[in-house]
Amino acid sequence: MSSHQDDMKIKMQVFTRDLRDRICAEFERIETELAGTKHQASPCGIFERKAWDRPDESGGDGGGGEMSVMRGRVFEKVGVNISTVFGTFSPDFQDKIPGAKDNNGGFWACGLSLVAHMLSPFVPAIHMNQRMIMTSKSWFGGGIDLNPVLPNDADTADFHAALKSTCDRHNPKYYTEYKDWCERYFFLPHRNEQRGVGGVFYDY
Repeated sequence: MSSHQDDMKIKMQVFTRDLRDRICAEFERIETELAGTKHQASPCGIFERKAWDRPDESGGDGGGGEMSVMRGRVFEKVGVNISTVFGTFSPDFQDKIPGAKDNNGGFWACGLSLVAHMLSPFVPAIHMNQRMIMTSKSWFGGGIDLNPVLPNDADTADFHAALKSTCDRHNPKYYTEYKDWCERYFFLPHRNEQRGVGGVFYDY
């Protein structure tokens, strides 16, 4: 890999860990806001972290990650997990990943995955992930979508307005393109419907 890719690896790992820490801190703040209410008898959730290792194809070091899981008075269960993994794609898989064949199957990937399910059915579940993948090429991808048990039009509108505002800061075409991509990606053919109320999805 190039020196530029080596620099990007470091930046991506620092960014991913910082984002994880900021998300976890905000979720713990939400948990503590219930202090002094009728829910004060319920235990206040805090994140518990557990590291894990990934062996590579030969049993050597293939990277790993860290899971952060919390159960509490707001969150039935929320996980904010980060990972950095590397190794070699199988020969059959190399043709499916951009740049992998030119890199003898070698890859490196760093990302964050978030899944949050709430105790209250009035608060929607949310899923988010982002990752950077490197072969002989490098690219960034990810997505976020909202999955309410009881849909609320105002919540849906606020969620999409925030996504549009974020996308518009970079390119006014992104929101529509990534929203459509999400709707295709999370379409449930067996139910002939979308999963939840959508979001954005992007890759490459």
